[in-house]
Amino acid sequence: MKSPLIPRAFVLALMTALLPGCSWFGGDDGWFRDRSDDYREARPVPPPVIPSDLDDMAIGEAMFIPEVPGMDRYLEDDDFELPRPATLFAREEDRGVRIQRFADASWVVAPDPPSLVWPRIIQFLADNGVAVAQEQPEAGILETQWIEVRGDRFRDIVRSVLAEEAGDVPLHRLRLDVGQAVRRGATEISLTHLGTDGMPVDLPWPERSTSARAEEVLLNELAGYLAAEVGQAGISLRAQNIAAEPKAEVLAGRDRPPVLRFRLDYDRAWATIATALNNADIPVLDSDSLAGSYQISFDERQFRGEEMGWFRRTFSFRARGGEELELKLEPADDGFDLRVLGPDGQQNVGREQAEQVLNIVREFAS
Repeated sequence: MKSPLIPRAFVLALMTALLPGCSWFGGDDGWFRDRSDDYREARPVPPPVIPSDLDDMAIGEAMFIPEVPGMDRYLEDDDFELPRPATLFAREEDRGVRIQRFADASWVVAPDPPSLVWPRIIQFLADNGVAVAQEQPEAGILETQWIEVRGDRFRDIVRSVLAEEAGDVPLHRLRLDVGQAVRRGATEISLTHLGTDGMPVDLPWPERSTSARAEEVLLNELAGYLAAEVGQAGISLRAQNIAAEPKAEVLAGRDRPPVLRFRLDYDRAWATIATALNNADIPVLDSDSLAGSYQISFDERQFRGEEMGWFRRTFSFRARGGEELELKLEPADDGFDLRVLGPDGQQNVGREQAEQVLNIVREFAS
């Protein structure tokens, strides 16, 4: 037996009657109202006043907005154009722990901030039975007690390395210097070894390790420990202010062009810029280390997060399509400043573009 057919006219009439009812579900007064634009109507309200006899610990910002460096100059004006967000992209290999070398110096670069790395270093020493004699998180200095090494068979890594690589001296100390790296959010760790066969009374720390080989091997062991994420001891509140002054910082004021301040010696600052340009795949057209000048071809399109196709990777024409700029490294009060100039060496580059270039150099630095 066939089911009766519903007349088309009845269906159309029913749908016409139900269409206005869609506002019950959507629309401004519906059950499922679109709230994506509600933030436009939000207005600041004064914070609640908690009576003095009550605990206000449970009251806090639900959606705290942190301070944005460099925004002061915009807030000074009643009307301003919001700056573009920084187009910074961290490479996958930058998330690893690395050993960096420059000239005759070596150090570990960890991708985490000092407040996370500091307790892991202490845990590394504790796991190897090495006691800490002096801890100065504000200065980023950690010194061990004297480590006695007699014989050639030890169960911990530190004494095994010292026995094998540091010669026949029986007493050793280590100093670790921890600070912010050039790249934002990363940490640099350097190590100094002091060995003696006499009485360890008020021995000053040498400028260079007593045993360069012991320093190298211990740095490798520490880097491997950090890379394996062994002994993650949380965050050190005392270490949050380690080397509060970064080694590289973009400084921008309302009345002066932006600069990238390197608190490094000239040779390392120059080499850091070269490494950053290479990592960021920015073509260098010419360079002059004596004049502190890099001529580059900057193409903003490659930093918009667009995936580069095979043809573009194989046959790159960015050097032709990019804008020629000059990066100039000049002495500053506490280091060296990197400026972005036009191809004619004049300060005629827009503020937003200059800040973007400087931020990219810092982000891709090692």
